[in-house]
Amino acid sequence: MTQELPRKRVFKRMLLIFSLTSLFTVSLLLFFIYKYYTNIQLDTNLQATETIANKQLDVLIDKQKALISLTQDIYRNSDLMQDVQIAMTNDYSSYTEQNIDNYFKSKSFYSVDMQTYLQSYFSYDEDIIALQLVSDDGSFSYTFPSRYTEWKETTDIYGEEAIAKLASKEGNFYTVGNEIVVKQPINDPSTLKQMGYFLLYVDPAVLDKWITKDYKNSIFQITNTKGAELYTNHPERKMEAAEKQGWVNVNNQKMYLQKTEDETSGLKSNAFLYSVSDGNMPFIEVALFGIGLLLVIFSISINFIISRRYSKRILTIIGGMNRVENGTLDAKLPVDNYGDELTMISERFNHMTENLDAYIKKVYSLEMEEQKARLKALQGQLQPHFLYNSLEAIRMNARVEGAKATSDMIYQLATLLRYTANHREITTLGEEINYVKQYVRFMEMRHEQPIELEINIEKRFTTTSIPRFALQPLIENFFKYAYKENRQPRVTITVTAKDNNLYFQVMDNGSGMTAEKLTEIQETIKGKRESSHIGLANLNKRLQLLYGEAYQLTIMSKPNEGTIILFQVPEHTGGEK
Repeated sequence: MTQELPRKRVFKRMLLIFSLTSLFTVSLLLFFIYKYYTNIQLDTNLQATETIANKQLDVLIDKQKALISLTQDIYRNSDLMQDVQIAMTNDYSSYTEQNIDNYFKSKSFYSVDMQTYLQSYFSYDEDIIALQLVSDDGSFSYTFPSRYTEWKETTDIYGEEAIAKLASKEGNFYTVGNEIVVKQPINDPSTLKQMGYFLLYVDPAVLDKWITKDYKNSIFQITNTKGAELYTNHPERKMEAAEKQGWVNVNNQKMYLQKTEDETSGLKSNAFLYSVSDGNMPFIEVALFGIGLLLVIFSISINFIISRRYSKRILTIIGGMNRVENGTLDAKLPVDNYGDELTMISERFNHMTENLDAYIKKVYSLEMEEQKARLKALQGQLQPHFLYNSLEAIRMNARVEGAKATSDMIYQLATLLRYTANHREITTLGEEINYVKQYVRFMEMRHEQPIELEINIEKRFTTTSIPRFALQPLIENFFKYAYKENRQPRVTITVTAKDNNLYFQVMDNGSGMTAEKLTEIQETIKGKRESSHIGLANLNKRLQLLYGEAYQLTIMSKPNEGTIILFQVPEHTGGEK
């Protein structure tokens, strides 16, 4: 029966995955390229707006400096200062009379006049609408307009008296109508008491000159230290600046807020960047989209061609497998010259069909050998079973004949043999202690002498996993080398816990060892020499293999005082694992 080719071919899925991956990669790449160019454009725009904002602030700061310079010139000129003092304490008619009297009293032909001086000080500056000298309480004021029409429009709307009184309530920068007012206090040089203010009225149109045509749609706003708006190039749009600069939503439109501040004057500029795109950005967007589309089409086309080629080669291999499955064991595949993995598969397939008969015979032979090995294993399992049954029959026969001691010894021996025949490497501490008790009981019967076995173990440690035959070889060595019949034999096993380890101490009251004998045994358990103490060397090696070099036997002994053997195992070993 011919096997149908799979409907959902793996290469179609691979083509889909590769196409989606290419689309995602190209899209992500283009996105980052677009963001990169956008950020460059944003940085360029922010630098430009910062330059505009700084120039606008510099205009107002320069006006303030000019006003301060005017005040300092008046302080330096005593005649001007005297003239200002008279003006601050008299109305215009009284000021004129005193000014005339002072002129006639003066011996010089030339007299400095405050009105003439102030009228001409800012005459060269086309951005100044008027200069005003106002007394501290606003009772007296002297105005020197540079642009009379604009000043008259202002006074017609607000009134000159109200404008003069407003000066005492505002800071160094404020507005009267659309005009920006720069204020500078003037003090009496003898008493340092404030007499009044110089008020410089600046046309805000001077700030519009610094805004280039590319940023006409952006919003530039200047505020004073109190946050009051002094200037905006779009007065119809009321803006409230956020605390931090960054992207903000203004009238459902995304704008970038940039803040600039002059710490000396306290003036702040808030620039709302209307657009970060210039005329070239649409072209860049179209170009990036076109390049991305071409890259995706090119990538999918390459993936399609490669997938189609590999798909045909895979289908050829599947066809050869189908022929072998249907019994054509001599089927061959064409071997191409690509030298890749599929070429290797074709070569291995042809080699497999050539040697298929030999492989089949080899498999049959291995199965026969495996069956024989299983039979031998079953036979090996019968031998311990036969031994236990034989010992049980002998024990029961001894019991019938009245040899109770012999019967008990056979029972103890059978119990010991069952534990010994178990091939597990790991057991529990409780099982090992039971085995030691059975062994000591057997030795009591053998030597016909009671043996004192003291075990100091907390009950919670009985389920702890330890290596099998960790304690029995130590007890066996006592009976083999240190046992004295003329002394009451005593063996003490103590187990304590510390630092996640169980510490074992096996102590006896046997004959002990000399220093030379102790050194010989220590070298034996380290594998440096051969000796009859195989059990100790074996236990030490197993402890090191299971837990590491730190877990080894330690032996302490003195002649006629007994022997102490110490070792440790981890408290949590993982049991059979």
